[in-house]
Amino acid sequence: MLLAAAVFAAIPTYAQEVRASLAGVVSDPVGAPIPGVTVVLTSVERNVSTTTETNEQGNYLFPFVVSGKYTLTIERAGFKKYSRQNIILQAQDKARADVALEVGDMTQSVSVQADVSQLQTETASRSQIVSNQLIANLPTQGRNPFQIAWAMPGVVKTGDWRYLRAFDTGGMSGFSINGGKKGDNEVLIDGISNVRGNRNVIGVPSMEAVQEFKVLTNTYDSQYGRTGGGIVTIVSKSGGNAFHGTAYEYFQAEELNANQSELNSAGQKKPPMNINTFGFQASGPIFIPKVFDGRNKLFFLLSYEGLRQRSADPGAVTFPLDAWRTGNFSGLLNAQNNGVTIYDPLTTDAAGNRTPFAGNIIPSNRINPVAANVLKDYPSPNAPGTGPARINNYIYPSRWVADMNAWNGRLDYRLNDRNTVYFRYGQAPFSEYRALVWNGSNAAEPTGNAPLIRNGRNWVADWTTILSPTMTFNLRGGLARWETSSGNSFGANYNPAQLGFAANLVSQLTRFQYPRFDFSDTYQSIGSGNSVFNASPSDTYTLQPNLNVVHGNHTLKFGGEARRYHDNSNNPGASSGVYGFSRAWTQGKALQPDAISGNEIASFLLGAPNTAYVERNIDPAYRNYYFATFVQDDWRVNNRLTLNFGLRWDYEQPLVERYNRMLGAFNFATPSPLASQVSGLSLVGVPTFAGVAGQPRGAFGTDKNNWQPRIGAAYRIAPTWVMRGGYGIYYLGQNERGEAQGFSQRTDAITSTDGGYKPAVDLTNAFANQAGGLLLSPIGASQGASSFLGQSMTVNYFNRPLPYTHQFSFDIQHELPGNMLAEIGYAGNISRKLPMNVSNYNAVPAAYLGRRTAAGVIDTAWYNTRVDNPMAGRIPNNTNLNGATIPRQNLLFPFPQFSGININNLPIGGQNYNGLQTRLTKRFSRGLTFVASYSWSKTLEQLTLLNPQDLNLNDVYATRVENRSAQETDVPHKFSFAGVYELPFGRGRSLGNNMNKVADAVLGGWQLNWNLTLQSGWALDYPNAKQVVAGDGKPTDAQKAQGYLFNVDLWNDPANPGKRVAQQEPFTLRDFPTRFGSARVPGYKNIDASVAKNFRLTESIKLQFRGEMVNATNTPWFSRLASNGTNVTNANFGKLDITQRNLPRFVKLVLNLSW
Repeated sequence: MLLAAAVFAAIPTYAQEVRASLAGVVSDPVGAPIPGVTVVLTSVERNVSTTTETNEQGNYLFPFVVSGKYTLTIERAGFKKYSRQNIILQAQDKARADVALEVGDMTQSVSVQADVSQLQTETASRSQIVSNQLIANLPTQGRNPFQIAWAMPGVVKTGDWRYLRAFDTGGMSGFSINGGKKGDNEVLIDGISNVRGNRNVIGVPSMEAVQEFKVLTNTYDSQYGRTGGGIVTIVSKSGGNAFHGTAYEYFQAEELNANQSELNSAGQKKPPMNINTFGFQASGPIFIPKVFDGRNKLFFLLSYEGLRQRSADPGAVTFPLDAWRTGNFSGLLNAQNNGVTIYDPLTTDAAGNRTPFAGNIIPSNRINPVAANVLKDYPSPNAPGTGPARINNYIYPSRWVADMNAWNGRLDYRLNDRNTVYFRYGQAPFSEYRALVWNGSNAAEPTGNAPLIRNGRNWVADWTTILSPTMTFNLRGGLARWETSSGNSFGANYNPAQLGFAANLVSQLTRFQYPRFDFSDTYQSIGSGNSVFNASPSDTYTLQPNLNVVHGNHTLKFGGEARRYHDNSNNPGASSGVYGFSRAWTQGKALQPDAISGNEIASFLLGAPNTAYVERNIDPAYRNYYFATFVQDDWRVNNRLTLNFGLRWDYEQPLVERYNRMLGAFNFATPSPLASQVSGLSLVGVPTFAGVAGQPRGAFGTDKNNWQPRIGAAYRIAPTWVMRGGYGIYYLGQNERGEAQGFSQRTDAITSTDGGYKPAVDLTNAFANQAGGLLLSPIGASQGASSFLGQSMTVNYFNRPLPYTHQFSFDIQHELPGNMLAEIGYAGNISRKLPMNVSNYNAVPAAYLGRRTAAGVIDTAWYNTRVDNPMAGRIPNNTNLNGATIPRQNLLFPFPQFSGININNLPIGGQNYNGLQTRLTKRFSRGLTFVASYSWSKTLEQLTLLNPQDLNLNDVYATRVENRSAQETDVPHKFSFAGVYELPFGRGRSLGNNMNKVADAVLGGWQLNWNLTLQSGWALDYPNAKQVVAGDGKPTDAQKAQGYLFNVDLWNDPANPGKRVAQQEPFTLRDFPTRFGSARVPGYKNIDASVAKNFRLTESIKLQFRGEMVNATNTPWFSRLASNGTNVTNANFGKLDITQRNLPRFVKLVLNLSW
């Protein structure tokens, strides 16, 4: 059976069905199957029926069933008519309803009021549904259903909990399922992939347009692939025969919220904030009287959600004083109230001494015209500032203005009894202006959020046809598109010639924008520089055909999937230049800074930058294809045992760039073109270029050996007990690009030719002393094997296979009274050939390390001694490597002709997850639904090398990888409890059913909603030195009280009490870990809660008023070490960063009208 199915599956067909299915066996009173029975499934909401017949074994199947409430009707001559009502089918349910007909006349009927069992007896896959009651009522930070998904067992949110609005795709993508790598999850909307090639989520519909949300943590169905963790599926709502809808308003203001923890500590007030989120959702049949009656066949759903944020984002910056703009620094003071003298850099003598400007005033003929014009774009200070130096002398009342207009529409059309189609389109355009220092449309505005624009679009079209009672075909196609852009749109297309830049420089610039001017001390930067409008659209095209066949007791699925990924970007970079200024050129003595001389603005007025560069960037256009095909056989062996067999094959085409503007393989063992010219050195290592000289176009080699067997079993121990287990292999996708080195070009100004004594260039054209006065042009692949000599390179390990995971699980489910289901189980995930990056591989080999002097200290002088350089005169791009002498250590490097080599995507990483997972769920009944779960797990990883010398390039799989350590997001304990409870008081409730309207308006209709999460903190990074005293790193109670996250005393130097040990000795190998095993950041504790009052205005119209609190207890979460917290010699060693990484208590007032 499987062999035949595998042959059929060679035809590319479908993947990733999100609809439910209902199957069963129809038998007579003695249990014999009855073939040829008519079975009808009718949607209660739509009054649409689908008909099938039982096969020779009495089996029937309804695939592709939209979520909702159904009635099952069965008729056969000689038997009573059977009707089962109130069957609830949810996303991806594999529900079962076996029926034993009673002998009798068809005019007689048997009616059953019962839902299908929650026991998952048809599959070993493990999942959790988020019902519509939870989606519609649970409080969330930004009306984002992903926040509810993170309450599921095995799911861990990574990163902080602050940016979780519906358009915060980065925060939305940051979660791990069953120990899978962050971002290695699949997200589907109506079965269509909703992630970019790099796995970032593209967007979600508004919560009013979402019917259900499901998290698959272990799935052994071969229709799923390209994931190393789990799968999140979102099912959109669809219309029915009755007109329904909602209209709502969510209001937030700073008066309702708590303050951020660090602002409270600093005595600062909450910034002003006002956010309104509003919208509607309407659905029903398309009905035009006397023109078209779409009842029972054509349905629509339309939703809109708008967001308007009008908040303040004030700040204080330091602007140049008005007198300075004309060169008058006579009143210049430092923070200690001492006068600061401005010196003339052109007067520097051989000793570095300079002459001050008379009166501390720069003569007008020395003021650079570009600087003078730029300073005109600074507003005058509007505040006295702090201290004698007048720091923060400009207060800007910047407004934080954000708008979103999200639309979602769906049409469902029943063409006839055999054919149905639907189409859905959604988009969520968002724009934000934030932190505008100039607070207006000024070309010199330095912020990058002017504006920030994001939009996630999603199309899907679906056709289902019933070919026969045992065969159904489905075809689905879709597109998910991510559009984002940011930067200073005000400064775009600004011609730098307007500021006085030289014509011969301006003529070489590839794109115009207001240049950027940065100052090394306290003064506010000006200009867009490298933040002019950037754009990065990405597309994911999907095509999915599918054939479902029922043959005897086998349900067969043949399918596959084709995707095309586009990932484009428009990044001008510093196309008009970025210029940096410091006090160095105007201080009293060259190279010897002090507190009483020199000023950045003075250096700027003189037109003397200390750094300057211009970029010429490409706009890359990447694409790749993904293909998969599969076969799945769900075999119902008997009424107790079901076996799941599957086989899947994936092919991920290497990513290519439209014009081959990227590097190909780096040939580590190929002799360098310099090898024949240099004696005494074995020079190897040659770059190649994609699509050049016979090289493949892809960013990595092809891998076609990606077979993925899946097997599962579900055994019903008793009517309310089922035991399940499964195993499967999954291949992860690859979206890594080849490096674009050489195709973009940066030109750095040579600002000094005498070591920093005198400036060598003028701001008007800081690149005039380049060869020919020309900016550097990209070299591309023109230099072939001689490319990048003397430069640092980042290269990809080319011939790498796709990473993969082994997933396996075992669990027991028990159905409890009250529509409850309890589950306890084990889940495992073993990932192999994960990509690993190695920095600075161009290092001294291990055989030469550890050389010591007679005194026993590392002989650094031996390594740094300059010796004759056999490469002298042959390395054009690096004066250090091209000189007559060179440090001895450089000649020991594996690739001495390059200044550095970083190697990415080595397929040698791995990680393991083992977890005990429990959950208790209650399907909505008697006003209550909830999901409670607890996970006890351990995730270990091997994703780093202790030393670059540990890499074995001759056999990468023999590389000595660091011992297993706690994964970055390892969370040993996690408890979640989310629910909705309609209190049993009032009319229509169990208590007070006959309550009068006045009493009901006060006492009835109350509802509680909550989402509680308690989880362990993750492991800390290890310090940069080996501990001296043995211990597991956990801090003492006294140390905790002082804000330490680990026991810093383990690094005390026994020979010098009170002092820390020194950092690792140079020219030695590291032999201590990169992450602690037990010392961790504080755990995350949060409860989001809401109280709602429901009013029934009429039989069908309801009004709800709700108060929501995110972080109801206002518990701050601190999840990081302070800056330099791993540096044993730093004052912050071991200390907690007091920046709050979750939101303070946020309150929302909600009004919702539904009909």
